[in-house]
Amino acid sequence: MVELLYDNHVVECIQLMNKSVQDNNYEPYGRNERIWIENLCKHIDEQLKNNPMYLALGVWDDKTGELRGFMLASAFQNYYTQEWVMDVKDCIVNHDRRNGFIVKQLFDAMIEHVKNHGGSYWRADSIRAADKAEEYTKFLQKNYDAIPFSGVHGKIK
Repeated sequence: MVELLYDNHVVECIQLMNKSVQDNNYEPYGRNERIWIENLCKHIDEQLKNNPMYLALGVWDDKTGELRGFMLASAFQNYYTQEWVMDVKDCIVNHDRRNGFIVKQLFDAMIEHVKNHGGSYWRADSIRAADKAEEYTKFLQKNYDAIPFSGVHGKIK
């Protein structure tokens, strides 16, 4: 079931994120755990203030109560039209399981949130390794008629 994340879900999110970092290749980015946790807490805090531009969602297993996945998203204004776009920052799942259903639940809830608050657009980049990023893109294309864009990430040397 999809629910909003609250203060007492932070440790579960950290544990799932740590597992995801261990199991996946997030090149070229490292992760400063303190900064990531601050960002997680900011999303939860802004959501608790009823700021529709921030969203923190989790999906729990109904039987075990285990956190199966979570999403953090926050909006920015499109500087071409001034419309706001919900930008998915994290969509983290337990890769030991089949996760299409979990990802779909999270995206469906995010899209409903955007609709309910007057938004029209969302985006979801991936910093995963190329094979995982391609799977993610194909999944979103198939399920949401999403349009893939290409990006390049580089490190200044």
